[in-house]
Amino acid sequence: LAKAGVTVLEVDRPDRSDRRRKGKNDDLDAINAARAAKTNRRTTTPKSKDGAVESLRVLRVTRAHSVRERRSALQLLRMTIISAPDELREQVRDLTRMQLIRLLAAWRPDVSNATDPVTAYRVSLKSLARRYLELTDEIADLDELINPIVKALAPQLLERVGIGIEVAGQMLVTAGDNSDRMKSEAAFAMLCGVAPLPASSGMTQR
Repeated sequence: LAKAGVTVLEVDRPDRSDRRRKGKNDDLDAINAARAAKTNRRTTTPKSKDGAVESLRVLRVTRAHSVRERRSALQLLRMTIISAPDELREQVRDLTRMQLIRLLAAWRPDVSNATDPVTAYRVSLKSLARRYLELTDEIADLDELINPIVKALAPQLLERVGIGIEVAGQMLVTAGDNSDRMKSEAAFAMLCGVAPLPASSGMTQR
């Protein structure tokens, strides 16, 4: 639509007070969105998604998913060790995380006897350890793509104290390829959810 010359607006979420009074209603949400667009109230210009920032966003989404999956694999691995037979727990006691992962990934259990609980535990732990290592490699590969993009797009931002690749990347993605759609610093703060808002109660005004 935008490429065809049609004006496109992104409408903010439904008013919370209306939601509380009238409940969730798709028809009401659609009517409120149309009214907001017509009066240009609580609207913004949507991200164009046609440049390097969109590429960065897609890579970051994939990386974040890989990080969550790796964390989940590690948690499941630790829980499996807790319930494993004593003879297996003794083999992995007092190891660092990477020592544990590498040891389990190198196991060669005899899968011909998978009905034996010890064998089943060995197979499961090996699988989880290898999954952890594969996801670690995947995250490293994505970082090799993400880091140069961030450095090319925002070198001045990275010079700021306390801002690294992760924070700078998130700020770029939040701003989008067409950052001119945000007319002021206050608009960017509101978009990020960090704008100071009144939080008064009774006689307390703040």
